[in-house]
Amino acid sequence: MLLSRSGGSAGEALGGVRCGYGHVMRTATALPLIPLLLLAAAPATAATAAPGHAGAPPCAPEDLVVEAHELPPIAQAVVLVHVTNTSDAACTVDRFPTVTFGDLDGSARPEPPASSVPYAINAHGDIYAAVRTDDGSGNTRYVPTLTVSADPAHPGTTFTAAEIGAPTPGIPVYDPITTWWFGTPDDAIAALPPR
Repeated sequence: MLLSRSGGSAGEALGGVRCGYGHVMRTATALPLIPLLLLAAAPATAATAAPGHAGAPPCAPEDLVVEAHELPPIAQAVVLVHVTNTSDAACTVDRFPTVTFGDLDGSARPEPPASSVPYAINAHGDIYAAVRTDDGSGNTRYVPTLTVSADPAHPGTTFTAAEIGAPTPGIPVYDPITTWWFGTPDDAIAALPPR
């Protein structure tokens, strides 16, 4: 079952520094740039900005449609999140979704680990993330809802277990992880580490 709703959503573009080979930097400027250079050297599987939209404004929650559904086999506990920018202009969300589970504390942690930076969505564009809700260790708790936001500043969209296709007793949760945003569902699913 695929359910979509307007509401909060997240995802944003990586900022970075481009340095050509042979450029000489003064010591005073090189040290403050080290953290930025490390961001620019992020893994190839990481989400990147939509071309030409690094300066795009934040997306308004009402311009985003959020969809979520559990993928078969259900035993893998994977939910695909899909966000569509319905506006006529590019805008930014966080680089990965914020996903919370019922009344449990915390949210799905990003994999690979990352901090919050803008990720651009083209006008009428789509982005995808895969969320593994349960690591399979046997410490599972079940919740009746999950809430997805493309940006932590947005209120998020809440889905019931039935709406995303999770069977009774609900959505299994233990040590949940989320991928960064990707341009296709296949890339998002492939980015999940092995269970």
